[in-house]
Amino acid sequence: MRASEVDRDYPADAPLAEVLAWTRAFLARTHPDLGRKGPVCPFVPIALAQDSIWLAEINDPEPSLESIAAVIATYRDLFLATPPTDGPDSINKAFMVLFPNLGAEGAAVVDQVQYRLKRDFVDMGLMLGEFHALNESAGLRNPDFRPLRSPIPILAIRHMVDSDLPFLLRDGYPAEARAAFLRAYLYRLAGSLAPAKLEQAIDGVVEAEIERRAGHALRGEGAALAALAALPLPPDLAGELPPAAPAATVCEGVRP
Repeated sequence: MRASEVDRDYPADAPLAEVLAWTRAFLARTHPDLGRKGPVCPFVPIALAQDSIWLAEINDPEPSLESIAAVIATYRDLFLATPPTDGPDSINKAFMVLFPNLGAEGAAVVDQVQYRLKRDFVDMGLMLGEFHALNESAGLRNPDFRPLRSPIPILAIRHMVDSDLPFLLRDGYPAEARAAFLRAYLYRLAGSLAPAKLEQAIDGVVEAEIERRAGHALRGEGAALAALAALPLPPDLAGELPPAAPAATVCEGVRP
């Protein structure tokens, strides 16, 4: 339901109302630790003014990774079908899906769902954000700031915009995934990007591809060396080699 409906129909201590109050008090305002001017989430004040934030509460008594992933996939499709579906106003549309029964200890599940689904979302021109009380994602301009901490676990859906580039360049994902993220970003937004962002995204694709191919080459070399090591020695050399050192002494104090 829209934020205005939450205001109308829910008491202040209800999870939906609590998250909406946090959205107004934190995401829609500036913060001394943010490291820049403006609100923590720049689109939120406009979205609140346009009443284009929808909130949903999932009351599954025992939510799991699989059940949450299925719920979020359903809300992704609903998000894409909900007006406005294009044009400038669609950029300010957001869905916030709450999981109050997870509690703080369920934070890892929210992170796992976001990690699993992010590639599909980015391919569709969407971003999936994870919010919870234990979120350790740092601010872009202040590594000590934690902008994604919320009172209740949330997965938020919105359209991808040009300023999302830093989130797609982060090293927390394998090189193959980063390359896919950046290709989707360029496919969706290349025509509207500033030259600096366009160059940064292209450089990111190139660097991710180099890293990916280097990883494949190293794995291939490792497999070849392992196969070579497994070959039997010729009889005339087998007796000339010293015995192998025990594995524990290969590097003192370091596990092999």
